[in-house]
Amino acid sequence: MRRAASAALLLLALGGVAEAQAPPATPYLRVEAGGHTAPVNRLAVDAAGRLLATASDDRTVRLWSLPEGAPEGVLRVPIGEEAEGELYAVALTPDGKRLFAAGFTAFAWDRAFALYVFDVASKRMVGRLAPLPAPVVHLAVSPDGSRLAAALGGTAGIRVWDAATGRLLAEDGAYRGPARMVAFARDGRLVSTAADGLVRVYDASGAKRAEATPRRGARPYGVAVSPDGALAAIGYETHAAVDVVHIQNLATAFVPDVAGLEAASLPAVAWAADGKGGVQLHAAGAGPRGGVIRRWADFGLGPARDIAAARDSIAHLLPLPGGGLAYAASDPGWGLLAPDGDIAQRPRPPAADPRAARSTLALSPDGQTVEWAGATGALRFEAASARLSPAAGRGVAGARTEAGGLALTNWRDAAPPRLNGQPLTLGRGEIARSAAVAGGRALIGTDTHLRLFDRNRRELAAIATPGAVWALAVAADASVAVAALGDGTLRWYGLADEAPLAERAALFVHADGTRWVLWTPEGFFDHAGTGGQDLVGVHLNRGRAEAPEWATFAQAYRALYAPAVVRARIAGDGGPAADRLAALGDVRAAIARQPRVSLTGACVPGPGESCARIEGTTVPPAAATVRIGLALEDRGLGLGPVDLFVNGRNLGRADPRGETRFGLDIALDPGRNTIEARAWDGAGRLYGTSAPMVLEAPGEPAGTGRLFVLAIGIDRHRLGTLDLKFAAADARSFADGIGAGAAGIYQEVRSTVLLDEQAGRAAIVEALERLGREVGPNDTFLMYLAGHGVRTEPDDRFLFLTHDVADASSWDALRPAAITEDTLVGLLARIRARNGFLFVDTCHAGKVTLDQLANIGHETGRFMLAASSSVQEALDSYDDRNGVFAYAVAEALSGRAARDDRGVITALALGEYVAARVSELAREKGHAQDAVFRTARRDLRGFPIARVSR
Repeated sequence: MRRAASAALLLLALGGVAEAQAPPATPYLRVEAGGHTAPVNRLAVDAAGRLLATASDDRTVRLWSLPEGAPEGVLRVPIGEEAEGELYAVALTPDGKRLFAAGFTAFAWDRAFALYVFDVASKRMVGRLAPLPAPVVHLAVSPDGSRLAAALGGTAGIRVWDAATGRLLAEDGAYRGPARMVAFARDGRLVSTAADGLVRVYDASGAKRAEATPRRGARPYGVAVSPDGALAAIGYETHAAVDVVHIQNLATAFVPDVAGLEAASLPAVAWAADGKGGVQLHAAGAGPRGGVIRRWADFGLGPARDIAAARDSIAHLLPLPGGGLAYAASDPGWGLLAPDGDIAQRPRPPAADPRAARSTLALSPDGQTVEWAGATGALRFEAASARLSPAAGRGVAGARTEAGGLALTNWRDAAPPRLNGQPLTLGRGEIARSAAVAGGRALIGTDTHLRLFDRNRRELAAIATPGAVWALAVAADASVAVAALGDGTLRWYGLADEAPLAERAALFVHADGTRWVLWTPEGFFDHAGTGGQDLVGVHLNRGRAEAPEWATFAQAYRALYAPAVVRARIAGDGGPAADRLAALGDVRAAIARQPRVSLTGACVPGPGESCARIEGTTVPPAAATVRIGLALEDRGLGLGPVDLFVNGRNLGRADPRGETRFGLDIALDPGRNTIEARAWDGAGRLYGTSAPMVLEAPGEPAGTGRLFVLAIGIDRHRLGTLDLKFAAADARSFADGIGAGAAGIYQEVRSTVLLDEQAGRAAIVEALERLGREVGPNDTFLMYLAGHGVRTEPDDRFLFLTHDVADASSWDALRPAAITEDTLVGLLARIRARNGFLFVDTCHAGKVTLDQLANIGHETGRFMLAASSSVQEALDSYDDRNGVFAYAVAEALSGRAARDDRGVITALALGEYVAARVSELAREKGHAQDAVFRTARRDLRGFPIARVSR
């Protein structure tokens, strides 16, 4: 290796050379499921063993706390089409303050590659090293933290930089194949492996001291230096073998026994402490039953033990400072091996293995219903009703590879696939993974693309996919296909559209089997009642040396939540999506300018203007309230309200009124409090989120507290033409039913019922303000609204009409006598109840859609059960006493909803029952009425609503 005479180019923040090109400004829709959705390639850990970093093909680095494995953040790099942004390497400085990540990065715009540098504490990109001649496939930081080494693909060899400044210290480009891995010894020596068959050793100055071929005809891959720095273990990508060599001269020291090991290769190796003063040698790869780790006792000289550790191959082993090791798997995910060799944590993929869909993916004739193998069992999703349920095995069919005189062969994990015995042309290096006959055409799914061919083998269309296409299914009329992709999604593609293979929609179902999100290429989405709005977001590149912007769909909920638009798109009607996008503008692109908000600290308010700052995370015992400091930054969209969420519920909404730094007083729960802020833009379409703050308040969460019920029903209005028939009866029956069912569960049930003349605007506001003073954090709050709801124009917001409405001639006339969406959210934000449930039964000639009603649940962090119907449907009651919605609630409380072994009906059970039952009851009366259930929060804690005698 030659020592560098000049420094490498280190671009810091916005500095660097003039940009000929920049990363694409296209908003990319990406899955964000709290874990990796593509193979994990490499791992890194700090010297204290408290922070783990994982790099993946999904273009993210994720940070995890050890040993519990809790998520600590996500780092993103600029991305582009196909492989651009895939991350193959990651490294941490020993103090855990700086992180390096690289892979197939920056080539799309620089025509050269780059290595990105992050500040771990702030999660900010602080620079990059560029240009590099090839992708970086492995990184290592020296034990003293002074040097950073990289293994490069192609024949670019290795490079070593000063880890603090980015100055190039040494490089060796005389490689005849891709470098694979690099590892530092304690004394600063560096060992590398390469596909040219050689292992090389460099001294601390960068001079090459030895090179050798440990195993003839094999390609070295993994390398690990022994704790004493004397030996190196070498693993191979071509052989199930490990060689242990002396670093001094690369002579073989010993060869660990691999007899009986079921693995084709062993590319990952590591020495790890056993917690008893001993060191064990480990090697890993993939066998016929998944990823396996062989563990040799006594430094590799003792007996071996094989550990089934993953469902897929293992690419990297990383010893942990406290003993044991972490491993990277293609499952996707990572796991932990305890010091004694037992599995401490297995990989936790956030979605089902998409390869399981190969034998299970099936589609209905109209392309609306799909079945496949989910993580929790066979699943069925009906797009027309947005319903996820266990597979029924009826009305669906899998792909055919022979039909209409066409026969597809050689398509399973092979290349090239053949149509009637003749090869189909794929891209360079592409491997076919799936195939289907689509009418008189052939559809081929590969590692990177979906391709459509005519019967003469001419390619009609092709589209890049965000993962391998593991399975295909085609509708009976060949108008649409569904593909199961490697990123865990199912995607609909039009086949008969003007542009064949144009994507219509994508579905991601979380591994928990309950949360899902369905979205269109424009970003309009629907989600499960139990959550899902956080599972997908928008990635927007910024500069070449800047971290991208990221926002989940939840942050654009008001603008993008559009179930009807999604359903139309899947059915092949893109008109509603185009119309809504034209009205909104490109909300996705506006993410780069959403407000920024940060929490600047916490203090305990005292006399006058004093406020005693809280140091650390523990709140003083006598503190009744805490003031949270907030800082706002307007990035061009203006500033709207700011919401403060505590443990997932909105406990404070403030209008900044031009202020960019202010405080908001809140009462905390006993125990752990996770606090986050949302800052809305001036138009109320998007919000930015703060990093969370955690405070520990004195005391322990108490048992079940009190139940507060507010039921409002308005039949009679000052404007008689608005009168209804059953809203007041619905509110009364709700309060009575809840009161009877909750007796014995709660310490006390307090009901407030406002009917007709009692339900003027002032009275409703006063009731909510009073409850804001009375309800404590250990209490439960239920609110039932029955009456007229309208959707305002042009701002598309919800209004609840009170008894006071005397003039409905204009929006200006309606608003003073109504409860606006913002007023309702603001008042509910003052109610501290840990558990809350909003029931909204509104109607007004169908003008209120479930889109607006779901917004309220999302913005309050409360359970939301809402119905939307027309005046005619509401007047035509189910039983001449109550409307359909109230009747369904009463059914649920009578015991029709699911109960636990104590006879308790939870909020989850009630919501799920009513959401399904309302449409059934309405159909019995010849009407169309729907209900929507939303949990808003992720913990899905189904608090008790009522108890029914068994």
